[in-house]
Amino acid sequence: MRSFLFILAVILLIVWGIGVFLYALKGLFNIVVVLAAIAFIVAIFNRPRRA
Repeated sequence: MRSFLFILAVILLIVWGIGVFLYALKGLFNIVVVLAAIAFIVAIFNRPRRA
């Protein structure tokens, strides 16, 4: 019974760690999307114009 509780605790700890990682990744992903949109807009306005 003790080993079962240890395995359960390890599994719950791993699931919690994955949840925290994904929550942090979601915020990072939003920042990357905003930076990509800004870079795209700047590239559109800075491209050389044809005569």
